[in-house]
Order: sequence, then structure tokens, then C-alpha cells
Amino acid sequence: MKKSALLIGLVFFFSPVIGQELFPMNEPASTVPKGVLGVKVLTESYNEIRRIRNQASLRVQYGLTGKLTVWAQPMISNHHAKSLPADMVNHQHAGPNTVFFSTAIDYGANYPYSFAGLHLYSKYRFLNFDSDDAHFRMAFYGEYTAFGTQAHDEAEGHLQGDTGGAGAGLIATWLKNRWAVSFTGGAIVSNPYTETLPRNFRLEYSPGFTYNLSIGYLAYPKKYQSYQQSNYNLYLELMGKSFDAASFSRLDNERIEIDSYALQSGSYLDIYIGVQRIIRSNDRLELSIGFPFINKSYRHFYPVLNLGWQRYFFFGKK
Repeated sequence: MKKSALLIGLVFFFSPVIGQELFPMNEPASTVPKGVLGVKVLTESYNEIRRIRNQASLRVQYGLTGKLTVWAQPMISNHHAKSLPADMVNHQHAGPNTVFFSTAIDYGANYPYSFAGLHLYSKYRFLNFDSDDAHFRMAFYGEYTAFGTQAHDEAEGHLQGDTGGAGAGLIATWLKNRWAVSFTGGAIVSNPYTETLPRNFRLEYSPGFTYNLSIGYLAYPKKYQSYQQSNYNLYLELMGKSFDAASFSRLDNERIEIDSYALQSGSYLDIYIGVQRIIRSNDRLELSIGFPFINKSYRHFYPVLNLGWQRYFFFGKK
């Protein structure tokens, strides 16, 4: 591929005409042009009673073809200990039998930073309707998190930092003038967490269903004059998930009664408000703050602060 063709594709993709669909929290149906490399640094932070929880990720994505984008994203966090909390399971005696049951989680414990898994993602754009000032696109996506062996103690599975497993879904994105709207729907299946000696516990997470809606608006400039000109985009994103209760047992197949509310079934919808600056049609700086909208997640506390920086690189023959 010639370098000039790559440059044209890069400028087209990252121009402010479609900048408002580069959502901070969700992926659009658009894909990275062939041969373009993207590097993104992401952080998520929130205050858990008396501890600041942080997660940092480095996402490296690449356009394998004009329709297929892939990425690899290693993650670190201080969300979990190396094993389940010592007071997570209690017991009582009923005659000659011992009955085990889960107890409320003691939030705010001090956990060290540790590797939280390698998130792998691919997105294939299969539908594309374009005009001068509008387009509609659809894409399939698949994801997998390897080495995700965190001692995650909530029923909600989460492939970017809490559990290993796999997921897949569909993305539909519509853009018209200064507005962009995108919907993502999918499912995830998290790997169970097993803890051997001395306690021999197995915690299984039920499949989860995700449903996200993103709205973006190009706020500035009102009139675009140059690819060197910065532009600002505003975002409203809804992030939802539904899941059944976790299954907790000893490795001898003795079931543990679920009493902890964090291990029960649930559904919620969070709302994120974001702002983004795109510099010279390439660098992206973005900030999003999340709050509970309908019910809430027990995976994190609120508000949730997300920061991101991304840059793209292109390669080709001279």
C-alpha cells in the first residue's frame, strides 16, 4: 500500500467530520484503516470507601484490513487480593452437619497492584452505507480475556479487568452531520474462579448480557477549516448489564448458600458524561465520569472517572 493512500485514509477517518463517533466508553462500528496502528492508554478510578481503586490499560490496535480491526490490551489494577477475602464464607452447625454460607463483602481493603489479564478483541465491519454528511455502519465483535485469574467476588463478570472469559456481539452506528449514535449489544461468559488449599472454593459467574448506547455531538468548531484544527466532542453514554446470581461451592461439590448481595442476580444502567479533544486529526484526549442511572453495579463504586489518550501511526512504502 502506498503511503499517500494510507495518509488519505487516515485523514478521512480521523477528521472532525466523524470525530464524534470515536466514543470514550464504547467502540463504534467503524474500523481502523488497513495498516494503521493505534496506541491508547486508559485509566479507571473510583473511591471505595477508604481506598482509591485504579486500573490502567495499554491498548494496541491494528487495522488488518479495511474492515477488520484487532487489539491486545494488558491491564493492571488494585481491585482484588490474590485470594478471596478471609471473611467471605462463614458457617454454622446444624446437628452433626456444617452449613457454609457467604457473607457481606468488606469493601475498602488494601490490595496490591497486580496483572489483571490480557484482553483480546476483534471487530469486523460487514455493512456500510455512506453519503457526504452521513453514514450507517454495522459490525460484529468478539473478545477474549486470557490470564484473567483475579479473585473477583461479585456475581457480575467483567472481561476488562475482573474475570477471564469470552464475549461477542453486534454494533450499529449512525452519523448525521454533527451527531453520532451507536448501540452495542452482546453477551459474555466468564471463566470460574477456583481457589484450592486451604479452603477449596469454586466461584462460578453466570453469563452476562450487555447493552450500551452512545450519543456524540461535535461541539467545536462550528465551521471546519483545517485538519490541523482541534475539535471538541461531547458524549452521553449509557452502559448496562444483566446477569444471574453466582454459584458458590466447595470443591467437594458442597454448595455454599448465597447470602451476599454482591453475589445475587442483578441488572443496572450507568450513565457516563464525557468530553473529548482531537488534536491535528490524530491525538485523542478524553474524560468521562460515570454515575448510577437505573439500579447500580456492585463491581465498582461511584462516581467512576475514566481518562484516555490515544495516538495513531501509519506505515507504508515510500
